[in-house]
Amino acid sequence: MNNGITIFPVQDIPIIENEQHLWEIFQNKLKNVIKDGDILVCAHTPFSRVMGYTIDLTKIEPSNKAIEISRFLEKEPKKIEAILQNSREIVKIGRKVIIAENMAGITCANAGLDESNAGIGKMIAVPDNPDKLASKIRLFVKEKLNKDIAVIISDTVGRALRRHAVNIAIGVSGLDPVKSYIGKKDLFGRVMRVSTIAIADELAAAAELIQGQSSEGNPFVIIRGYKYGRNNNIGAKDINRPKQERLFR
Repeated sequence: MNNGITIFPVQDIPIIENEQHLWEIFQNKLKNVIKDGDILVCAHTPFSRVMGYTIDLTKIEPSNKAIEISRFLEKEPKKIEAILQNSREIVKIGRKVIIAENMAGITCANAGLDESNAGIGKMIAVPDNPDKLASKIRLFVKEKLNKDIAVIISDTVGRALRRHAVNIAIGVSGLDPVKSYIGKKDLFGRVMRVSTIAIADELAAAAELIQGQSSEGNPFVIIRGYKYGRNNNIGAKDINRPKQERLFR
């Protein structure tokens, strides 16, 4: 049973200049605050920006398909082309948005590409393998700081049939992203048969209260006190519903 959790930002994170700078910042800012058992929730943006997932729109040449879609959506063709190039599958086009499955297997608006915090004339894409990135961060903290933690890579997405957006886990390492209540009894003794909770998403959403979306400058958030299960055989990608289970497509 959890008696309460604490959520707080890793303070004074500057704009990351390159990947070497990122790991230096990580080590220096975490060394006096991170503890065994903590959950480190990282917005993907700082990593994407320095790990090759920044798209310079000035270098994009729109395809005929992108130009056609841009006319329909009344959006810039270069941005449409960037979305197409970073999509596995286009699911729906309409209401000035493209719903697409990105390279990480997440279906969301514009394949998860974002101009926020990307820099002028640029867009940021989601890493191809956020679970692998989460594992890299966790092992870095273990090696450099000798702390055993869990890591969540987060992104903000919309949801089917719901307005507005919420933070979700797109990458996980060191914790079981799912909590199962199957086989347990409810308050009236009824055995639960289907209840499974996406704990990683709930933790990511909680962290977003501190991360923010604009100029807060809190991409890294620590959650302390939550007793999580461990399962290194399942990642955030396993939360994505496979095609054969989808009701809406």
